[in-house]
Amino acid sequence: MPPVFHPQLGRIHTDASIRRPMKDFPALAWFTRRIEVPRCLQATQIRFGMPDGSLHAMDSDLDLSNAFALNRFAIGFRLADLDLARWCDHPGYLTGEGSELNETAREAGDDPRDWYVSEQPVDLMLSSEVWFSRSIAHPKLTREDWYLADMKRMVSQCRSTPGIYIPPSWVTDKQARALAAKLGLRVV
Repeated sequence: MPPVFHPQLGRIHTDASIRRPMKDFPALAWFTRRIEVPRCLQATQIRFGMPDGSLHAMDSDLDLSNAFALNRFAIGFRLADLDLARWCDHPGYLTGEGSELNETAREAGDDPRDWYVSEQPVDLMLSSEVWFSRSIAHPKLTREDWYLADMKRMVSQCRSTPGIYIPPSWVTDKQARALAAKLGLRVV
């Protein structure tokens, strides 16, 4: 996967060691029926590469985990609009990898029976609500209806104009244009 560009942090690289391997079942889009951020997504570990090549790990506290996420964001869908399977009914649930995922979720205080999955990409134009947290440190998701129309407009622009770059709303126009120029993209 190519690196992601953040307007202020620059190139973001995600080490494959921090993602689950997903060997026992295909890549899935994950959904939960709960509004709050799943606890297993707040339990993180920081890994440090040492000059001698060794790797050291440190569990992070909740505040640090939330800071690494930068901001929590959730998109809501009507279940009837999507072709979803309950995770507990999916073939991956009982695999070794699925069982490990379920156990680590339960240890964090989550219930895998609240989850739904899709093996197919999900069309954002089917979304019915958007939730996000205005605080990084205390991520309480709130419904923001105004953003749903903005998000759908962004999706439409991306589909109609290949190579388009739509900057995040929190960057200045100058920052957006500088990043787009660096990436060789047009700004809308």
